Amino acid sequence: MKNDLFMKSCHKKERRMKMNKLNLMALVAILFFYVATVSAKTYTLDADFDEGTLVGVEHETVHDQLQLSSQAATLPFIWVPNNEGTISKVDTETGNELGRYRIAPFSDCSPSRTTVDLKGNCWVGNRQAGTVVKVGLYEAGQWVDRNGDGIIQTSMDTNGDGNITDGEILPWGEDECVLYEVVLISGLEGTFAPGQYPGPYDTAYWGTAPRGLAVDTKNNLWAGTYSTSKYYYINGENGAILKTVDVSPWGHYPYGAVIDKNGILWSAGHDSSHVLRLDPSTDPPTISTVVIGHIPYGLGLDYLDHLFISGWTSSSLSRVNIQISVKEWTQYKSETYLARGLTCTSDNDVWITNSGSGTVLRYDNDGNFKVSIPAGSVPTGVAVDAVGKVWVCNNGDEYIKRINPATNAIDLSKAIIGSGGHYSYSDMTGIVARSITTQIGNWTVVYDSGATDTPWGTISWTSNEPAGTVVIVKVRSSNDQATWSPWESATNGNSLTATPNGRYIQIETTLQILTGEISPILYDLTVKTVAVIPTPSPEITPTPIPSPTCTPTAITLAYFHAKAGKGGRVILTWETVTEVDNAGFNLYRSKRRNGHYTLVNNAIIPAQSDAVTGASYRYIDTGICQWKLDTLLNNLDSKGRVDICFG
Repeated sequence: MKNDLFMKSCHKKERRMKMNKLNLMALVAILFFYVATVSAKTYTLDADFDEGTLVGVEHETVHDQLQLSSQAATLPFIWVPNNEGTISKVDTETGNELGRYRIAPFSDCSPSRTTVDLKGNCWVGNRQAGTVVKVGLYEAGQWVDRNGDGIIQTSMDTNGDGNITDGEILPWGEDECVLYEVVLISGLEGTFAPGQYPGPYDTAYWGTAPRGLAVDTKNNLWAGTYSTSKYYYINGENGAILKTVDVSPWGHYPYGAVIDKNGILWSAGHDSSHVLRLDPSTDPPTISTVVIGHIPYGLGLDYLDHLFISGWTSSSLSRVNIQISVKEWTQYKSETYLARGLTCTSDNDVWITNSGSGTVLRYDNDGNFKVSIPAGSVPTGVAVDAVGKVWVCNNGDEYIKRINPATNAIDLSKAIIGSGGHYSYSDMTGIVARSITTQIGNWTVVYDSGATDTPWGTISWTSNEPAGTVVIVKVRSSNDQATWSPWESATNGNSLTATPNGRYIQIETTLQILTGEISPILYDLTVKTVAVIPTPSPEITPTPIPSPTCTPTAITLAYFHAKAGKGGRVILTWETVTEVDNAGFNLYRSKRRNGHYTLVNNAIIPAQSDAVTGASYRYIDTGICQWKLDTLLNNLDSKGRVDICFG
């Protein structure tokens, strides 16, 4: 508790233009104190959850709780590799380019596989650098304040035109959303802050050339290197290399990768006729191959336990049953000559790019041809966005395009200006990792306490987490929703320890199935501020106040004492030395010094003495919910005239 008592003699104020003036000495006591108040908010109804943003979770199957959605879902971004040595983050709802990031110290690093993790961050493989680089999702607070100024330094569309130009791209090593550079060159492996690795790089096109990238249920990355025939297992949080697996004994050269719902890594080998099956649940991983009989190129998983493989110059499409690791069929299809990237929509149709014909080909799950859609010059990769639309990236021009599966027509075209085209494969939107590899969803909400520098207390929630599932909560705070603190992982019902005071707190709740099919459930979540416990006011020895030099006076005040009590009460006591023509007192309070004052007492507090001797007074002000108050004592004479003094 703070308790500062200001006792001041006050000057006389005239209320009426009369020759004889009422002289008053009054005292203003300004009281600062804290009371045991707690602000709390509980989210439990559909309307409560709708105050936040839901991605991959819903409350329609069972109301007034959150569970994972049965529909495939991801965040509304696609990450596109650019031949100029950058990657672009594009809003899949509007087509606006939101950021562009340099991912090597030189432009001809040949970025290709852009793979989005479970938090919306992007990993990119640089084929002509021998590195993989992680770029954080700015919208989710995934950045590192390297210069300690508390302000994010990153690429943004500062003029709002939907395009990123040279002036909006930061130099290599200066963008704080570019998190890690992981070097995968044999003998030089390591993790570095961007700009800290001195080199050398492997610039050979068929050299180290990371080409197989996939994210697992732990949000870690498997990265396969082409000529060195290795898979590196990389920690998604800090970029550390956790494990290295040599796949050269199987004659495998990683070219593309996906991870299925069983945690099995499937890898295409461009110069072989097989796909590699790597089971990381054993140590060392259990590795085998499935013979396909043609060049394996693009890989795609459906929602029916199938792996589809395109054939490049083989003009073929194959399907593998991932549960028994057996090829079910291969179909020769002349229209798939030079077929590359492949993906599956939630209806389990198969979408394949054809670089030769400049089209996207659509098949049903059994390989029956449905439609050919013109896409532009040399389309390479395809991916499904948050609302189920199909994006295609072109390598022969600078366009990316969006196809509406309901009409089989392009409904949005976007040129990434100055990009030089896009050689793209992999999970560019993160929908494979979030909906097939694992099932994950997020609910994010911002609670406004209404007061700057609010101290945050606890986050508590009620959930059901069947075996193989988790519910994870993390928070961050801000006073302006522009600058946020680092994220803190919350423990159910325990006090937050690293979240600074702030008016706002952002809460992100993640529901995830690690194994099995049953969804975890969030029934409710409560956020509380810190309860600031009052401490007793120090006892104050009344100090007589000298009478003013002017006479007569209405009262002479000995002291005015304000003390914080329990239950939001303020105990006010004062004593007069003398009283002349005193009718009584009024009390006023304000949330701040010299602010807007309101009357405390409903009726005048009557004088106890009509003589020259003084008296003692006591009044209890109840229902206080503010932490800082000013209290004013005012005296009225018998004629109703008031003298008010402000300290």
